[in-house]
Amino acid sequence: MKKAIIRIAAAFSFLSALIFVLPAATKTSASTDKPFYKNAMINTYVYDQNGKRTNDKKIIAGSAVGCYSTLIFVNKRPLIMIGKNKFVAYKNVVGVDCQLKHNAYIYSSKGNRRKYSGTLHNKGYVTVYGDKRKIKNSYYYSIGVGLFVKAGNVKVPAVKIHSGNGQAAPDAGSNETSTDTTVSVNVQ
Repeated sequence: MKKAIIRIAAAFSFLSALIFVLPAATKTSASTDKPFYKNAMINTYVYDQNGKRTNDKKIIAGSAVGCYSTLIFVNKRPLIMIGKNKFVAYKNVVGVDCQLKHNAYIYSSKGNRRKYSGTLHNKGYVTVYGDKRKIKNSYYYSIGVGLFVKAGNVKVPAVKIHSGNGQAAPDAGSNETSTDTTVSVNVQ
């Protein structure tokens, strides 16, 4: 009688452990399909897999974007997947960490210095989004929604993005602003 009770208890504990393990394994495989959310720091357009703009509305700066870990390269430009056959520019959403060459002020989207924003210090790091743009005859990089820093104060590294298989993708940095430093971004 005792052996029968021990066998039933062992079978019950094995089945209960199996019941708790199987849903956990299902959750981990489903979690790879879920997006991670980032804010678009500058206005960005939606592209298809060929790099052509779609008829979707542009994504406004400050909007949350659900990104998947799928990257494609069109003309050495990385695009990150946001939906089925929908992509946005990688640098517009994720950004690139850059070192400052000099002390730098923060500017508005009209090129005016923001008086109470303080100073970004030399050799510090800042994340820039998108490509440099011209405002009032000077070039600036976006560092946030409506926030800019002069392009001459930023040392932008060449960006190499590695896919999950460990192979490096084509160089995504532009030749005129790249330096000797390489930033590697691993995408799973």
